[in-house]
Parts: sequence; C-alpha cells; structure tokens
Amino acid sequence: MRFLSLLVVLWLTQSCAGTTPLQQSCADGKKQLREQRWDRAQRAYTRALGLSPGYGPALVGRASARIGLKRFAEALADLDAAVAGAPDRLDWRSRRGVLLHSMGRHEEALVELNRVLARAPDHTASRIGRAMTYLRLGRFPEALRDFQRARKLGVPIPDSWLEACSRGTTGEGLN
Repeated sequence: MRFLSLLVVLWLTQSCAGTTPLQQSCADGKKQLREQRWDRAQRAYTRALGLSPGYGPALVGRASARIGLKRFAEALADLDAAVAGAPDRLDWRSRRGVLLHSMGRHEEALVELNRVLARAPDHTASRIGRAMTYLRLGRFPEALRDFQRARKLGVPIPDSWLEACSRGTTGEGLN
C-alpha cells in the first residue's frame, strides 16, 4: 500500500514537471491579473513572449496588464499583434474594439465591433461595447437597439442606460 501511495505522488510530480516554462509564465500572468498586480502580470507575459514570440494568449494577457497600468497604446500594439496572428479570434477582436472605444477612437471601435457582430450576433461584450460607442457618438437609436438586444441575451442592462438613449443624452457617468 505504501508503495502505491509513493507511486501516486511520483506520477503527480511528473505530471507537474511536464509543465513548460511558457505555460508556467502564462499561468503566473493569469494569477497576477486576477490579483490586479499589473506590473507583475506584464513581466510574466513578457517572459512568456521571450520564450515564444508572437504567442497570442501571452500578447492578450500582457495587453490586459497594460490596460491596468493605463498604457493603452502599448496594449493596443499587443492586441494588434495577437489579432494579426489569429484574425478569427473574435474575443480578441472584441477586446481590441472595446480598447479603441476607451481610447476615444470610436469610429475604429465600431469597425472592429461590427466585424465581430457580423460573425457572432450574440457576442455580448461586443454588443455592449458597440452600444456604448453608439451612445458616445450620439447615435441613440442604435445604442438603444444594442442595449435591448444585450438585455434579451441575459445581460443585466440598467434602466438608466436605456433611459439615457431614450432621452438622447450621451450617458456621461454610465458605469
């Protein structure tokens, strides 16, 4: 019995030893992001990219860390590289669109979010991102339609957001 227990421990140790340095760096980056340790997350993902330049998940992770550090231009460069390497990754395109919105580049954000929604009409993050962009641009009927669609998809859209669209206000201070 003791021998069997020892073998189980050995197998578990060996399976953990099979984790690559790239996987370890990305796992560390994810942990640091969860704990909102932006500098540490950025370093972990930069380590991962040193091991595998152009690795999309590491680029997207580093972009998230850089957003936390308010280094938006660098985050956008990482997302651009990730999307260039995997143009069909809709979640990465959506993040890029939302970041463009946050940077005040609303027309570019719409182009990116429209790309995602053309292929996945129920992509909620893109739907909300596009609604917020329409709202910022004063395109209230479009914003209202997207918010209503998101609500039908189960997203808890506050009534105040719908009211902002109905009143024709830009929604300053929407959370």
